[in-house]
Amino acid sequence: MSRLPAVLLAPIVLVQGSRLRKAIPRLAPASPREGGSGTFRLLVLGDSSAVGTGVSDMGDAMAGQLARRLPEAVAWRVVGDNGLRSDEMLDRYLDQAREQPADLIVVLVGWNDCLQLRSTPAFAASTGALLDALRERNPSARLVLVATPQFGRFAVYPQPLRAVLGAHAAGLSRAAARVAGARGVPLVTGFDGVHVASDRFHPDAAGYAGLADAVVEVL
Repeated sequence: MSRLPAVLLAPIVLVQGSRLRKAIPRLAPASPREGGSGTFRLLVLGDSSAVGTGVSDMGDAMAGQLARRLPEAVAWRVVGDNGLRSDEMLDRYLDQAREQPADLIVVLVGWNDCLQLRSTPAFAASTGALLDALRERNPSARLVLVATPQFGRFAVYPQPLRAVLGAHAAGLSRAAARVAGARGVPLVTGFDGVHVASDRFHPDAAGYAGLADAVVEVL
């Protein structure tokens, strides 16, 4: 049902979406993909919000921000890429994500599932499968799932596109809550679009700091 507004308003939102894709600058992920030298192992994986798009140094992205907030000395690792849906994360990057053990795993998916209007059941199935596969490899690790961004609050989107994406994002976040709850995985509210990078879309350092604070809060 969360895709119904998109169907009804398709002639308008397709034009708005096409124009916006051309206007938004394409930013590269942050670097490096590994850092720290502690014994506590942090894995951050997922889409552009996992790989730090919006900042240049991974120290300002989720991995670095979270590592500084944890009480232990942390060795962190980042797996993923821009543009990934949850099913693509599962298909393309699961082996890389599971090749080293982890003590804390933070999963950020849903941005592109929403932007591509992927169905709620499909998103729930692939996200659940991803969490299951990660837990199978790391049974003692803490898992945290970050919900779909709150696209209904993103100023970069014109109306009615903002309302359409906001409605679908909210539906996917409710599905994420069900998937996470069934597995005892804490869910963190998705990015609110307030502190944004130069593309007015991805988080800036303050945006990633807010997400890292929220992860710490649920641990």
